Amino acid sequence: MSLLPNALHVARREYLFRVRGRAFLITTALLAVAIVAVTMVPTILGAIGIADPPHVAVDVQADDISTDPVLTIQTALIIGADPTADPSAPPADDERARVTRTDDPEAADASVRDGELDGLLTISRDADEDLVFEYLGSASPTNRTRLLVTQAASAIAIADRMERAGVDPRDSAEIFQPPNFTAVPVDPDDPRDEEDFGGAFILAYAVVILTFMAILTYGNWVAQSVAEEKSGRVMELLITAATPRQLLTGKVLGTGAAGLTQYVAIVVAAVVGLLVNGPVSEALGVAGELPFSLPAVPPLDLLAFGVFFLLGFILYSTLYAAAGSMVSRIEDVQQAVGPLIFLAMAGYFASFTALNDPDAGWVGVLSLVPFFSPYLMPARMLLTNVSAGEVLLAIVLLLVTLVAAIWLASRVYSAGVLLYGQRAGIRTIWRATRVAR
Repeated sequence: MSLLPNALHVARREYLFRVRGRAFLITTALLAVAIVAVTMVPTILGAIGIADPPHVAVDVQADDISTDPVLTIQTALIIGADPTADPSAPPADDERARVTRTDDPEAADASVRDGELDGLLTISRDADEDLVFEYLGSASPTNRTRLLVTQAASAIAIADRMERAGVDPRDSAEIFQPPNFTAVPVDPDDPRDEEDFGGAFILAYAVVILTFMAILTYGNWVAQSVAEEKSGRVMELLITAATPRQLLTGKVLGTGAAGLTQYVAIVVAAVVGLLVNGPVSEALGVAGELPFSLPAVPPLDLLAFGVFFLLGFILYSTLYAAAGSMVSRIEDVQQAVGPLIFLAMAGYFASFTALNDPDAGWVGVLSLVPFFSPYLMPARMLLTNVSAGEVLLAIVLLLVTLVAAIWLASRVYSAGVLLYGQRAGIRTIWRATRVAR
């Protein structure tokens, strides 16, 4: 029996029921506002002063230090914030880190405790004439300012020891001169050597997270929608007007489209936030630029991302619908979809591990597995070179698995929508699929 037009009628009903709900509209609006706020965090922090450049005071109690500790620490802070910056260039107002020498350590101590200074570094000598550094501040051990001050202190201490050992400062500068190191990739077009690799890495993380959240959230919508109609005995009326396969198709298309509508709103909000972040920060006169730039993704790659996302989403949603049809109460939905949740989480965690080594052999194999390829293949395409043959193979395998999943899910759904009061188990599902048509 043809799926049309009944499947489209069911899909339209499901879609309108979801998107017209007050909860859907409020949730979508709140998520969009939250996403815009997240993308504009640098501007917001700069506007309220939290993201102001650090200001550190230095109290030098040791004599005969060969290097200027104030200049050394300020250079480390400036280059740490922007490796391309010129520390000798005249600073703009409040746009670079400041390091000042203090002659009143007690007043500087009070300023740190009052939050006016980020830290106070006291430099003295011990009994062996080695430099001793004491840093006063509220920053955690992983704070960037504290780490950069620690690195600068190490450089000052090494230079002081070499001078006391009789090494000429010019010789010590040559000794610690960075080597001429060039990384030559096997593939000259390897995107990991591009300047926008940081943005590509963040974008890969975002693709993995968005795919996982879409599957988990909206797949659960599909399962709950089926369970709700069974719980309210509405299903008994629906199957008199449409076949179970038509209902399955309509449920997946309608509820999935509602979820994707919300997702489109979220993605649009993210794009708007990224676009307006720069102009708003310039208008407010604050340093609100994002610390990374997004890479330029070719149109064919964007099309491939969309194909993997949609096919993966439909694959999981179809199985979620079948799982939801096996329970009679909404309270049992989570138990029924538990294996699917673990399967989605397996792909999610595998993707995060793979992002650190996208060229590993196991990553290439796993990216072809249909239940994992919607996560891994787009991430690999962003972080390394993937042949067109691999991409096409992954899509074909995903399509074949989707067809098989639809066939299996339709049989489970056909029997499951009529099962009431029975516990969903492997034996029950097996018997149901054998007699289903």
